[in-house]
Amino acid sequence: MERFKVCHRSEILPGQMRYVEIDGLPIGLANVAGTIYAFSDSCRHEGGPLSAGVLIGHTVTCPWHGWTYDVRTGKSLVPPVGLRIATYPVEVIDDDVFVLIDWSPT
Repeated sequence: MERFKVCHRSEILPGQMRYVEIDGLPIGLANVAGTIYAFSDSCRHEGGPLSAGVLIGHTVTCPWHGWTYDVRTGKSLVPPVGLRIATYPVEVIDDDVFVLIDWSPT
């Protein structure tokens, strides 16, 4: 796993989302009640930018066609249920937010 500093905690307040890019990989960040989650910023439907959508609780809704995902697990919440977006571990160290990426092939 490789650790990437993506922002300061003050740059993503509770209820907010933010877009970051790590080596060309689009990542959405969501602050849910003080816990920050990282997930693929590309909707599985047509690639819509999830971080530009709506965050309600742990659910992010794509702004293009309304597909919804749980930011904790990446699971799709509406049909077709079972699809997932990638999620990534997050660490907060001294108020700096880091995303951990495993570049090894699966």
